[in-house]
Amino acid sequence: MAEFDFPMPDVGEGLSEAEIVEWVVAVGEHVEEDHPVVVVQTDKAVVDIPAPTSGRLVAQAARVGEIIQIGSNLFRFDAAGAVPDLGGHGHGSRVTAAALTEPALVTAEPSLKSAPKPKASPATRKRALDLGLVLGDVTGTGPGGRITAADVEAATGVRAQSASTVRIAPTRSTATVPTHVRPPAGDDRVEPLRGIRRQIARSMTESWRTIPHVTELREMDATELVRAHLTLRKHLAEHDVKLTLLPLFVAASAVALREHPTFNASLDYDNELITYRARCNIGIAMSTDEGLVVPVIHDADQLSIEEIARRIDELAAAARSRTLTLEQLGGGTFTISNYGSYGTWMGTPIIRQPEAAIVGFGRAKDAVVAHQGQAVVRSILPIAVSADHRLNDGHHLGAFVSTIERYLTDPVLLLAGRRSPGGS
Repeated sequence: MAEFDFPMPDVGEGLSEAEIVEWVVAVGEHVEEDHPVVVVQTDKAVVDIPAPTSGRLVAQAARVGEIIQIGSNLFRFDAAGAVPDLGGHGHGSRVTAAALTEPALVTAEPSLKSAPKPKASPATRKRALDLGLVLGDVTGTGPGGRITAADVEAATGVRAQSASTVRIAPTRSTATVPTHVRPPAGDDRVEPLRGIRRQIARSMTESWRTIPHVTELREMDATELVRAHLTLRKHLAEHDVKLTLLPLFVAASAVALREHPTFNASLDYDNELITYRARCNIGIAMSTDEGLVVPVIHDADQLSIEEIARRIDELAAAARSRTLTLEQLGGGTFTISNYGSYGTWMGTPIIRQPEAAIVGFGRAKDAVVAHQGQAVVRSILPIAVSADHRLNDGHHLGAFVSTIERYLTDPVLLLAGRRSPGGS
């Protein structure tokens, strides 16, 4: 047997840190090679970190909810055989005196047996952590006593109902002035900023702090777009594809990115370098119960409307089940926020680093407008594009928005250069 420290690996795209979501293996427990030891959450996704070899977990370097830096000790392991090659990180090393004194280090003697862990998915454990619940106090109703998300929410409701309440008895009064009752004072609830919300907060703060935004707001005539969408929706329904307007937004954005490469770029300001992306990988901002995620449609400019629609459905299903992979979340060069699907009319989207632009589409609605000298009812679509002002000036932004508008107001142009639905 040989003890060694296992460092937190870089699980993708040069991330600097990760949050501990769940320890799958308890201290003192034996585990086989490649079996998950710990679940972590990065800026991109929830990731399982497997055992580097068969052996016993000796110590955990951080508790659930704590942040650990890439390259720092994640856990101490006692290998059943030879110590694996960790690429120079932790190979054959021992825990230092400083590490031994850190309060986050959790150890146990091999003879001690750990208490049975509640059965729950990483997402359910994360939800319980966000709500301040101890999973051991929650009764699981799932198969084999597994704790479900509904169990966690139910436990939260019970806890809330147990709080003291005040009932106001009705009184007789001839006064017509409404009586305002101040609710009973209670303790403020303070909880750590963790999970996806933490990643969103950090990402948005950094983007707003470092990228000088320039934004154009415009309303475009979407009457022909709505008509084309209805026709395509009926056709694609025969292929079991549910078509929304979003795939058409993706297609128009992809064409515009090809015509205006400074919007499909990134700026390394410190080294004064501009990278023009060879691929057109469009991220789609999606809202989930856990927060905002942005899975990516890779090579969107090479796909048909049907293929884009299928990709969106696949990514949305993975986002809801929290099974998005790093590949599905990585490599984006541009982002679309379809906030119109939530009923929003107009917004000002924030650029996602290291991208150079983002487009937001609001909710299309009918309005009376002047059209060919007549007051008529047309479908109006609001659009907002934010760009990095270091790469694009006002006239660049205007031209980019006009290109998107041209293809959406006349969708025949948009469909002409693409494969027909059905993949032919």
